[in-house]
Amino acid sequence: MIKFEKVVKRYNDKDQPAVDELDLHIGKGEICMLVGPSGCGKTTTMKMINKLIKATSGKIYIDGQDIEKVDPIKLRLDIGYVIQDTGLFPHMTIAENIATVPQEKGWDRNKIRNRVDELLELMDLDPENFRDKKPKDLSGGQKQRVGVARALAADPPIMLMDEPFGALDPITRGKLQDEFLRIQEKIGKTIVFVTHDIDEALKMGDKIVVMRDGKVVQFGSPTEILSEPADDFVSELIGGNSNLKMMKLMKCKDIMREIPYVEATTTTEQALKVIKESDVNNLLVTEHGQKLLGYVSIGMLYRNENKIVGDFVRPIGETATPKTTLQDVLSDMFALGRKTIFVSGMKGRVDGIVTMDDLLKAVRDDDQTS
Repeated sequence: MIKFEKVVKRYNDKDQPAVDELDLHIGKGEICMLVGPSGCGKTTTMKMINKLIKATSGKIYIDGQDIEKVDPIKLRLDIGYVIQDTGLFPHMTIAENIATVPQEKGWDRNKIRNRVDELLELMDLDPENFRDKKPKDLSGGQKQRVGVARALAADPPIMLMDEPFGALDPITRGKLQDEFLRIQEKIGKTIVFVTHDIDEALKMGDKIVVMRDGKVVQFGSPTEILSEPADDFVSELIGGNSNLKMMKLMKCKDIMREIPYVEATTTTEQALKVIKESDVNNLLVTEHGQKLLGYVSIGMLYRNENKIVGDFVRPIGETATPKTTLQDVLSDMFALGRKTIFVSGMKGRVDGIVTMDDLLKAVRDDDQTS
């Protein structure tokens, strides 16, 4: 999809190149993370893709076409671009901000409106509530969602993301990372993502480019970077090759167990029988097979003999997503003081459960196979 051949960028003939003889291939539909210290050349590399910065020498190809032969404006209209502070126009409404590129491309009014609403829904922003608001009315996380929506507005095949979540607090940042990975499963864009945070790179990337002094030190999958760092610089960047680091790569969907549903009218005796026949110590409780009321645990059942589960059901509370990393789940467990977390997919449906024992087993099994 995107190919660099011997690309060099110099800002001064006497200086060390900002990017030096870069050879790189980014596959279609991949998230490629560019990571390294300040001044390593990662942002310059990304900006050369849409010609915001012009390469000194070498070739860059998109879908086999040399970008030097493409008009810069046309090139940029076909590439989504997201930056850290979103760059939203403060005088425009959210809808107008998202519609910027489609308007430049001459889309008709109805098509633009439909696309704006579609993207707001994709970003979990109710169109009725957010369409006519101004950026000043939004939180930092909401602004960043709108920034991503604007980049996706004309359905570009490529997105460039320059530290898009860097200015957010850790909790909001983690949630947006999870949401973006969920969205990427649907849209399948080719994404070049600049970050200084190796944890973000490991979590988000299909491939990681570690850069230093304008050169690629290592290019590979997150597992390859963690398990076989190319040199001491990469080892220091990832903070050592501990098996616990692999928790950044493993997701809830890899280890979660299915959890049975029972009706609120189920007796404790019947519920205990269901638990004994399953692989978990919790049951989800529904009303008429539709509305999810919460859950009951095996301990709760033993403490409430001769009752129906609807009498002592507890709310689900905070949930993880199938894409949440095991490291984030462990952090959530400590923060919430819980040994279990339910895993919720689209539209709030609970898909499974992860326990502290599941996390320990996953790390132990990985240690034995590595």
